Amino acid sequence: MFKRRRDKQHAAAPTDGRGITRRRFAAGSALAIGAGIAAISLTSCGNDKKKQTTGEPQVVTDDSQIVSVLDGDYANVDNPLAESGSWTLPLGTVLFHNGGTWAAAMLNPESSLHINTLGVLSLSSGNLVTLLETPVQGRGFDFFDVRCSDEVYAWVEINYTDRSWALMGQAFSAGSLNGDPVQLDTGDIDWEPPRFTVSGSSVIWQKMPLATGEASSEDSHCYLWTLGDTEGSELWTSHGRFATSPCVSNGILTITPRVRGDEGVYYGMTAIDLTDGNNTQIDQLVLPRTVAPFTADYMNESFVFSIEASYNGLGSLGNMGTFVGREGGPYTYVRREPLAAAVGNGSRLLVKAQASNFVIDLEEHTYATLHAPDRSLDFGEWPATEGLSERFLSYATVRNDQGIPESVVARVFSI
Repeated sequence: MFKRRRDKQHAAAPTDGRGITRRRFAAGSALAIGAGIAAISLTSCGNDKKKQTTGEPQVVTDDSQIVSVLDGDYANVDNPLAESGSWTLPLGTVLFHNGGTWAAAMLNPESSLHINTLGVLSLSSGNLVTLLETPVQGRGFDFFDVRCSDEVYAWVEINYTDRSWALMGQAFSAGSLNGDPVQLDTGDIDWEPPRFTVSGSSVIWQKMPLATGEASSEDSHCYLWTLGDTEGSELWTSHGRFATSPCVSNGILTITPRVRGDEGVYYGMTAIDLTDGNNTQIDQLVLPRTVAPFTADYMNESFVFSIEASYNGLGSLGNMGTFVGREGGPYTYVRREPLAAAVGNGSRLLVKAQASNFVIDLEEHTYATLHAPDRSLDFGEWPATEGLSERFLSYATVRNDQGIPESVVARVFSI
């Protein structure tokens, strides 16, 4: 029997359809391939470490609460980051870095049997290694998404014909997969493929109904599974879809469930400590009504979040851009359309801006521009790194002298 958390917060029934289309998890226990069962159980979270917050929506109308990086409050300086590595990779390579010394890679296929393959990139040597050429689910499935840490490798396989899919996890070390893959969950057309991340030896994912499917009125859930466990655990239930993908920085998980369900559509960015043994909620910031964040992370005891559209009449936190702050303010603000999640280390923050990235120092009150490689395509240099990290990995598709896309350039910077 499943055991429900007694202190979880709930949100209203889903009405929005934001986010990338993703599909359903199958009901019942999850299956394992060669490694037993990875069923879902529910655990409780303490709140003894929770910071003092009211849970009130933060409608900011006082301009003194906003410190605008690009509008005169910060000084423009030369780029302080030095490139520590650069490699030319095959055209079509897509990278995902969750800290550590390896980045997961989605690669062009090595045969005509599949649309892509999966591998890893070493951030120390630049070696690109193929790990999986054939989906575990067999014929009809393709690789959909992938992440890795230095301990675990996780990926999603999807059948584009019937929209069924599976989330997989496997031990990973020194550039190689170890043991057998574990099927953490499966789904069909009514539920999105999971938005997921990895941290240490754990995989964290969100189970969300498709906003327009037959299961649209069902709850959304956030789960965690760790290598060696026979079952996963539920971290949160939201009466409505999560607004952002899960993100872990320095052992703190950030999710954005629906909150204040009896009052309307509200999203509460929520920080959960994964290191204390109780998965304790330690902080929360509730946005104004209907404002949905695009990305959210908890870094150095502040939320770093972005809003991808402007909401009229809802204060400064309803404006498009990237923000840094906690409940009560003040908030540091980058007035640019957000394109990816911010990356940080210490007082430095990297924010994607069109072709390049801003390098912001929150203590020195300065900002600089990290320019993309020459001949990059319009979307420029894309951050592969997520959350807090000592290294910033980026990649860009570059053209040859004739203007034709030719290769992918990956670069590493020490933050």
